[in-house]
Amino acid sequence: MSLLEHCAREKAAILASLQALADLASTIGMTTLAEEIRNTRVPKLQEERFYLVVLGEFNHGKSTFVNALLGKDVLPTGITPTTATINHVIHADPPRARAILLDGSDVLIAPGALPEWVTAQGGRAPDTRLVEVGVASELLRNQVTLVDTPGVNDLNDQRAEITYGYVPRADAVIFLLDAGQALKESERAFLATRVLKSSRERMIFVINKTDLLSASELEHVLAHVRKGLAPLVSDPTLFPVSARRHLAGDITTSGMGPLTDHLSRFLSTERGRILLDNAADDVLRGAAYLRQSLGVKRRSLDLSVAELGERVTRVRAQIEATQKSLAELHHRIQAERDAVNAQVRLDLEEFAARFEGALPAQIDAADASDIKRYLPLFIQDKFKEWAELEGEKVALLLERLAEEVIAVTNENTRTATAALASRLGPDTAIDLDVDSFKYDASIYAVGALGTTVFLFVNTLVGGLLTLSAPILAIVFQSKVQGEIKDQAKKQAPLAIGRAASTIAPHFASLVDDFAKRLSEFVTSAGDKLFRGIGEVLDRAMAERRAKGDEVSPLRASVDEQLAMLAEVEHDVAKARERLWTQPS
Repeated sequence: MSLLEHCAREKAAILASLQALADLASTIGMTTLAEEIRNTRVPKLQEERFYLVVLGEFNHGKSTFVNALLGKDVLPTGITPTTATINHVIHADPPRARAILLDGSDVLIAPGALPEWVTAQGGRAPDTRLVEVGVASELLRNQVTLVDTPGVNDLNDQRAEITYGYVPRADAVIFLLDAGQALKESERAFLATRVLKSSRERMIFVINKTDLLSASELEHVLAHVRKGLAPLVSDPTLFPVSARRHLAGDITTSGMGPLTDHLSRFLSTERGRILLDNAADDVLRGAAYLRQSLGVKRRSLDLSVAELGERVTRVRAQIEATQKSLAELHHRIQAERDAVNAQVRLDLEEFAARFEGALPAQIDAADASDIKRYLPLFIQDKFKEWAELEGEKVALLLERLAEEVIAVTNENTRTATAALASRLGPDTAIDLDVDSFKYDASIYAVGALGTTVFLFVNTLVGGLLTLSAPILAIVFQSKVQGEIKDQAKKQAPLAIGRAASTIAPHFASLVDDFAKRLSEFVTSAGDKLFRGIGEVLDRAMAERRAKGDEVSPLRASVDEQLAMLAEVEHDVAKARERLWTQPS
């Protein structure tokens, strides 16, 4: 039985509003909006597909947690962050899997080949938009899609974009915390700025890996998380679990039982209303976007062709000034990139020099057998410590740069759109930077570009030091203690120098890649802005040139479209009111 049968009237009304909105968007030339509604929003509501999205920083065990929810090993897991794609887990019997590629085509995934498609190590993820995994599960039986995401602080371009893009589209969100480091500042910031604004009433918090804590430690962690969430959520829904323990068969103490019971009740009683409420919100956001465009068009009809042309010329001059300002940001980004790379090189040189200077005394004080066994590991550990500290330092520098660049970009956007509004009349409210179904530029940029120490630590420590292992190896030809120490004093500085020369270009590559993506963001934001303004201006001028002073039919058409839009907004508002006043 459909979970929406008890509110079928509201479903029909909101579907009709979505379709009317798409038709109106097509009529006035906003084809992108129309296609988004018809291809994404309408099918989602028709299918009553409910998206339960699992979010969290990487290395928090999201895939293991998803497997525990399903009661079986479905998604690949590992000791390092592995998920590289959005994974949709749906109900299917018998099990199956397919990859939806970036070009829209799909490929069936053979049994056992899933890691090749969903993990960073597999190699197929860069060409994949999402992976759909079908598995028999009671949790998913009623059109529920469980969405496993990459880490929210993963800086891979594609992974970050799709993770952050999923937040506003989620019908409910499970935010996974790590018992060993629960509710860090980065998590609080992410929740406050990107999740809770739209998902406060649909958020479930889960503390995973509780098997690592004693009972008293768990109580302390729970108190810490509740205190940290208090300024953000008045009464958070919070569950401590051990996904690993549950998958090992320890159902009683894993904590998964209370969580799955809560999810079952939530999905059976609130799922329908949340689905419809989200769809209604889509209609109202889309309608607001259309109203802005119609407002520009309506105001342009009050001007003569000559006056409109003059104002358009002035707006285009403002656009050119904005373009120049944005172009200057690229020079700023390049200069900051060079400065950060120079600082890293200097820090690495100073660290290597201090390390070399301190080693002889350490070698003299150590036993020869310990030197032979532990010296390479000692050098590696010291480079690891340096990489962690330097990574955090660089992360802060780049994050600050990103915030400044984003602020300037958004200010330029506001200036340009305000100029258009003022040229076309004081009553015109325009926000052309807003895409009604996505986050604004600043939130996207922080999601795709906001860096953390995890990027540097995981990359440098997890991969680079492994790569450097051969050059860190020190071979001792003698068994005599004095000779061993002499050899160590000669070889250790060489190993330090080789390790430093290996690390330096990798650090620079990370910084360069970040700067490149930041520049791409500036370019993309500018293109989007200029294209949006240009479409409004071009449409207004073309219609006026075609009609000249005969604007009455155009004005009547716009008024009719505005009336249709008001009717759509009224209908969906009434459906939404009925939705929340009737019993569940």
